[in-house]
Amino acid sequence: MLANLLAERGEHIPAGTFIMTGGITAAVAVEPGDNVTVRYQGLGSVSARFV
Repeated sequence: MLANLLAERGEHIPAGTFIMTGGITAAVAVEPGDNVTVRYQGLGSVSARFV
C-alpha cells in the first residue's frame, strides 16, 4: 500500500529501506542471547536470535 501511494505521487521506496509495520505494544529491549518470535495471524511467524 505504501509503495502504491508513493508511486501515485511519483516517489518510490529506495532499495534497502527498513519499513516497520507498527505495533500495538511498547518497544521491548533485547540483549545478546535473547530470542524473539513474532506471529502474524494468517501469515506465519518470524524469529530472531540476538548475538
